[in-house]
Order: sequence, then structure tokens, then C-alpha cells
Amino acid sequence: MGVLSELIGPPGATACHPVDPDTGLLIPGNYRRTLHAGCVGLVEDVAMSSRTVSGYETRHQLVVPYLGLFIYSAGGRSWLLDSNRILFVQPGREFQDSHPLPGKGHAGIIINIADTMLDELLAGQPERRSAFAEGARPGSPALLLLVHRLLGDPGRHCDPLRQDELTIEVMRESFRAPHGLPSPRSSAVDRAKQLLHARACEPLSLAEIAAETGVSAIYLTSEFKRAEGVPLYRYQMQLRIAQALLQLPHAQSITRLALDLGFSSHSHFTAAFRSFFGFTPSSYRTRHEPLHARKQRASRLMSIAPDQDGARRQAPSQP
Repeated sequence: MGVLSELIGPPGATACHPVDPDTGLLIPGNYRRTLHAGCVGLVEDVAMSSRTVSGYETRHQLVVPYLGLFIYSAGGRSWLLDSNRILFVQPGREFQDSHPLPGKGHAGIIINIADTMLDELLAGQPERRSAFAEGARPGSPALLLLVHRLLGDPGRHCDPLRQDELTIEVMRESFRAPHGLPSPRSSAVDRAKQLLHARACEPLSLAEIAAETGVSAIYLTSEFKRAEGVPLYRYQMQLRIAQALLQLPHAQSITRLALDLGFSSHSHFTAAFRSFFGFTPSSYRTRHEPLHARKQRASRLMSIAPDQDGARRQAPSQP
């Protein structure tokens, strides 16, 4: 964070997620780009491969991961973080970012919060200030949607007023996250979360996960719910939905994406997606599909559209 610009490129670098050749899913590379700089603070989109990075924190930061898994260590404590968690960073501490799964990095947005904005957000609300002492809190589907609106299409011009207001909404939603006394990390929960990431698109039974983590199914179920606030199945579903938000705008086939992400069918994926957000994957793709992808899909549809006689016609060749 504090030293990432030296390690993974200057602010404003072009973002480009590579694709995992084994799964076809997007994976983080190494880049840093400025999404917005305004009265709220500096907002950046940062991705790291599996390297370890250390440095010194100088500002209050809000970090919302949207892809991958990493460990953040500072002040003698550490947190295992992914798209289901929010990280609240305190200044004045040495930190280290590391990755527990070989070859798998992470990506997220970082909001370097302006001091005046932070004072106003925290005024009279001690539970919000305690977020920085806790270090991490659960995320929410609403927060993920806001993050992807903030990320937007790199090729599209973003209005600064819109970006300021979106950034404020991201911060407000983050501080609404459930809070409580900081609890120590559980090694069993950490191992279970790593397994969910390593085999995210596979159907896993509770018995398999428990065997891999070395504890009983009963213990793992209760310990995971205590530590994360949701059952294992819900946690895994949230990881898949987070990946879907990233990939839907570029997906040629929603059915293919659903199967790649580990859903049993298009209808299973649609029902899960609607339960989180209140609308379908298809409507989300329509609203967020980049212009070039929309043109390509329209061209493919034209190439197989029936003519008036019911015959199939080919789209005219492109110059």
C-alpha cells in the first residue's frame, strides 16, 4: 500500500486482468491505477501477484478486496482477507502483505481518506472509529456493487462528481458493517477459507473441507460461523458471486460462466444472483457491458438470426 507504487507501477497505469488458462477466470496481475482524486481522498485500483510487500502506513485507508486472497499484517496482528471482508488501515505502523496460496494474488480498491472527510464520517459515532482498532469487518453484497460501479469501465470517462459521491457511499456502507470485539484468527477457519479459494469452482462437501482442515465437521461449522458470521456455504456463494460481478460484463455466455463458477445451471446461478442483489445476471450484464463487447455480441447474434424465410443468414463481413 504505502510502497506499492514503487513495486507495481506508477499511479494511472493501465489495468488488465489476465485469465487463468486452467479455469478461464480472471486473476490479478501487478498494476496500480488512480480511479479518482477528489475532496474525499485518493481512490486507487491495485492488484498484486503472489509476491510479499512490506512498508510503512502513513494514512487512514479503507481497502475493499474484490478478487483473490491475501494476509495483511500490522501492529502485531494479521488478517486473512478476500472479497467477503473490509480492511481498515491505521497510519503509523509497519505492514506486510503476503499471499498464502502459491501463484494466486489479489485485487482491491484502496481509499486514502482525507483527514477532514474522516473526521466528519466518524463524528459522534464511536462504533465507526472502532473499525480501525478491529482492523477488518465483514463486507456486503451492496458494498461489492458499489465497488464495481466505482471501478467502472477503464475506457469510459467518469464524472468527478459521480466518483466523489460513489466513494462516499462506499465508505458509508463499509462503516455500516457489523462490528464487535476483535477475535483471534482461527487456524481451522483460515485453512477452510484457503481451500474455498484454491478450489472455488468445485462442489465441496462439509466432510471434504473438514478433512482438509484437520478438524471435525461440527467444530468447523460452529467455528466458521463464529469467526465469519455466515455459514461455509454462504461464504463460498459470496466468493462466486463476487467473481461473477467481475466477469459478467465480459461474458459471452452466462450459462458458460455459471458452470465455470461452480453453479449447477444457468437457473441456479440466476436464482443465487437475484437473492443477493434483487436483479438477474442478464440485466447486470446489459447495464455494465463494455461497448466493444456489446458490439461483438450483437454481431454474433446477427450472424445466426433467421431471415424472413426462416433461413439462417450470416452477418456481413467487417471491413
